[in-house]
Amino acid sequence: MSLRSYTQPAMSPSAPSAAAGRRRRVLLVHANPFQRVTPVPAYGLERLRTAAEDAGAEVQLLDPYLVSEDPLGTAREAAQAFQPDLIGLGIRIIDDCIVVDRLDAPDDQPIDVSFLLPEIRELRRALGEVAPEAIFVAGGAGFSACPQECLDFLDVDYGVVGAGEQALAMLCSDMPWDQVPGLVRRGQADGIGAYHLAFGGVTRRDPLYAPANSFPVRTRIGCAMQCVYCTAANLGRQHANGDLDTVLDEVERTVAGARERGVGRVPIFFADDEFNLPDERHPIAVLEGLRERGLTKHVSWRAYFNPTPFSAEFAELVRETNGHVSITVDSAADGLLETAQKPFRRRHLDALVALLGEHGVSADLGLIFGLPGETEETIAETIGFVRSLPGAIEVVYSAGARVYPHTPLARIAEQEPERLVGADDSTFLTPVVYSRPWPPRELARRLDEELRDLPNVSRVGVAYATGLTTLSDAYRVALSQDGKRSWDEILERAAHDDTQRKPAETIAACLQVALWHGRYDLASSAAARLLREEIPPEMSRAQLRFARLAYGGIALADRAKSALRR
Repeated sequence: MSLRSYTQPAMSPSAPSAAAGRRRRVLLVHANPFQRVTPVPAYGLERLRTAAEDAGAEVQLLDPYLVSEDPLGTAREAAQAFQPDLIGLGIRIIDDCIVVDRLDAPDDQPIDVSFLLPEIRELRRALGEVAPEAIFVAGGAGFSACPQECLDFLDVDYGVVGAGEQALAMLCSDMPWDQVPGLVRRGQADGIGAYHLAFGGVTRRDPLYAPANSFPVRTRIGCAMQCVYCTAANLGRQHANGDLDTVLDEVERTVAGARERGVGRVPIFFADDEFNLPDERHPIAVLEGLRERGLTKHVSWRAYFNPTPFSAEFAELVRETNGHVSITVDSAADGLLETAQKPFRRRHLDALVALLGEHGVSADLGLIFGLPGETEETIAETIGFVRSLPGAIEVVYSAGARVYPHTPLARIAEQEPERLVGADDSTFLTPVVYSRPWPPRELARRLDEELRDLPNVSRVGVAYATGLTTLSDAYRVALSQDGKRSWDEILERAAHDDTQRKPAETIAACLQVALWHGRYDLASSAAARLLREEIPPEMSRAQLRFARLAYGGIALADRAKSALRR
């Protein structure tokens, strides 16, 4: 199955040359094996490419795990053809963070976390074999949480900790590398302390990524909290706001580009650690800006929220702008919230739930059981809170917490080794989980017994080891020149096998992928298959029937044009 190339620069004017000689060639690789399961835009690399092109570099972006069934072979081919001077490895995550995927498992498998760095190391080796002169630079959120550990594991000499736009632009110039902000070298003392906070300009999107899930847009960088388990705690509450006009320009251009490809309402994810921290003023300004620019009728959006601050004015604005609130809660027991270093208490949770209900705001909520201080009593208290919630609020929970290097939880874990399961790794780079008062799988079984009668409550996540590849397979077929039979199989899998989403949601995502890449034949088939399901209220059967016929007509016209050209 031949794939169209999506390693070309974004659809934008050519950047000026940064030097009199040959432009530096930069290959940015989305080193994220999880793309096989949950495709997400390589937003960080899109931002880096924008900055590097503006600095005069020639840049290609490659997402091998998404576009190819042979990611290492595809990476080799791209690097061999391009012969980059610099290869950037975008390491978004180092594992899937799914502590318990299966309730029943052998005793010698106490957790289900899939460690992704070994696969990324093989990718790095494959690239190095065909581009031996290229300098490797690692970066991304996963890397920035434990930079020196990652450099050692991956056998890479350089990395950028935190925001990399300015750093990559400087690496593409003649600037001395010791002046590059956030740059760390393997074996040196600098690590997470080199974290760099910065914003670039408006991100130029890659033409590869369809809105099967959502388009990320960052309005803030850093985090105002230091939650005990979170890698953002390593920042020491450093944070900064993006320029309001730049944020709004990025949303506006993203919406315009998506609507040109036939997307009706464009899903946006405001990719901040917490949208409403340290205060409401910035997000209120962002949402008011969406309304003033007339964008609210074209977008839906979601973001992570702290339970406080959250005013009635803010709730009304969230509803009016088609927003969805994902509340990062972790527990409803005040004692445990204090230990977890959360800046809110149960009364704030109750007040927020009441406020969201009063204003009709869509919401979901996340919990982590088993954190330091967890007891049978605190578990019962949180379960009681969950049972008090409106059924419209979806709840996902985890049993146990992954211990990441340098976090407050890592320091607690060193003092409580009896609470740890997983790898025997004092650095905590390989997956180690903290859980109390029981080991993770036993805790998960007990929680399942307590919560299984609630249809709005589920154990968190799509695991790498067992997750479906339906959407990445849809991308590959849409990018190929054939694959019609494979497409029908993908639609049937979307209808029957996805336990995380309703059949109509997964089929609609496949339709978006086909439409995004101009495969109207596949889009017509997806619309026809969607008509056999219970469709969501925002769709109508009349619209779907029209879409099926319209897409089919466009596909016939395209085939006729191709035949005439031959």
